[in-house]
This record gives sequence, C-alpha cells and structure tokens, in this order.
Amino acid sequence: MKLVLKLTNEEVKRIVHFYQDYHADSKNESVFFLAKTDFVTVTVYSTNKVQFQGSDAKEEYTMWCHMLGKELPTDNDVKTVTKTSNDYYEVSIGSDEVGTGDFFGPITVCAAYLNKEAVSFVKGLGIKDSKKLTDQKILQIGEQIKDKVTFSLLTLHNDKFNDLFEKGFNMNKMKAYLHNKAIASLVNKLDHKPKVILDQFAEEKLYFSYLKDEQPVYRDIIFTTKAEDKYASVAIGSIIARYAFLKHFDLLSESSGYDLLKGAGKKVDILVSQIIKEKGEGFLRNIAKINFRTISKAKELI
Repeated sequence: MKLVLKLTNEEVKRIVHFYQDYHADSKNESVFFLAKTDFVTVTVYSTNKVQFQGSDAKEEYTMWCHMLGKELPTDNDVKTVTKTSNDYYEVSIGSDEVGTGDFFGPITVCAAYLNKEAVSFVKGLGIKDSKKLTDQKILQIGEQIKDKVTFSLLTLHNDKFNDLFEKGFNMNKMKAYLHNKAIASLVNKLDHKPKVILDQFAEEKLYFSYLKDEQPVYRDIIFTTKAEDKYASVAIGSIIARYAFLKHFDLLSESSGYDLLKGAGKKVDILVSQIIKEKGEGFLRNIAKINFRTISKAKELI
C-alpha cells in the first residue's frame, strides 16, 4: 500500500525530525529524505510529497493526518481522535515520555494521576507551558510535585534499550511497552479507573499492534497529540519523566567521566568522536542509543 501527503516545508521538517533515527540512504536524486522502520518506509521527495509504504503505511499516514490537521481518507476503519474536554485541570491520568531524541541517556516514561485534591497545588506551579521550562525549573518543580501526586515511572537504560533494538524493537514499540506498563501499574495503585490520556506518538491501531504479545494490555486510553498542552495530568507526567531523565543524565556524565550533551547534532557528533578515539565504540553501549546515526557521523569525523 502506498499513501501520499503533499506538505509544506515546515511540515516536511516535522516528518524528517520524527523519523531521523531511521534514516536510510537513497540513490534517487528526487528523494530528499528516506526512512525505513520494521513496519513502514517513508519517502520524502524534493517536491514536498511524502509517501508511506509498507504493512503499516495506512496507520502512519493516518497518524500524520491527525498531527498535521489534514483531511482523512474516507474509510470506516479510520478513527478520528478528538479531545473530549476543555478542562485543562481535569481529573485524569496522563502519560508522556522523555529522552527519545537524546543520543546519550535513558528513556523515561511517567504516568501521573491528577486528582481533585492536587489541582490547586498544580495550578500554582504554572506548568501550562511546561515545554518552555528550563532544566533547572524542571528540577525544582519535579522535586515538589513528586510528593504531591501518585505516579508510575519507568526508566529504560541504554544497555537495555540497545538489547531491545538488536532484537528488532523500534523506538515506538519500546515506547508502547513502557507506556502500557506505566499506565497499568498506576491504575493498579488506585481504587478506581480515571480517564487515561496518552500523548500520541502512533495511531491507536498501530500502538496496540506493538503490544500484541504483551499481557495485560490497558486499552481504555484517549490518544491525542500535544496532550501536555491540553491536560495538566500529561504535563505532570512529562515533568516527572524529565526530572528523572535529568537525574539519570547527571549520574551518567559522572560515571562516564565525560560532560555528556543532551539531544543530538554536530556538538554531540564531535563529543562521540572523542569518546570513540579514547575509549572505543563499545564504551557507548551503556551510555548511548547505538541506533542513532550519531555514531556513523562521529566515525566520519575521526
């Protein structure tokens, strides 16, 4: 199956950024960017047309229609995910992840429960623009909020991440497993089942397909993009996940003997080339995600 979207330059940038960890080479001069996962091939042409091909082409295509506000194809199997409440501080469980775009450091996932008793406290934190909070502010707020809300936090350290990658897990499959476990664990701590919101990284059908071999699977979930801008519970989950990530990152820098850098890019490539020269490529296994193209770029620098 092949499905095509015609996008703007900014929309193309979002696609490229999302799939950058799965970049593949193409000999076709008309291809601007090519990405291949276990389930789909994404081809971005210089004309800004984006083609999805593979077993999960429709699911990925549908996800991007949702995320970019495009008209969905007419198909009874396609579900339109809509926000069901305008109350930012609605009592609910929100789940989000941090660290997927960082070469160094783990992936942290947190499902957090915002109950009525905590709403006043959370309102006073000013977290509505949580993505704009500095790391220092995240550490301050995280220290306060972790004792005020009930949450379930999971950390996928680099050695385990790399083991799963070598077994055929892609990034989204790992995230699905982590979110499922965090949500199920948190619900088990409560005496009722509140609304559960997940910051959408994959279309609903694709998300559950990743969990086909997992038991139990928590299914009563609302999938929505930019969820932390819509629900305080998701913003809380994001803050606690980021708080944990930063704590782990500092420990990783200390234990590795290097002043590690967050994210990915030229500065990270240069640092990685230094580490490979001094410690060898194998040293990266316990501090970094080896599926990133950062390693090949660092070797080119060497």
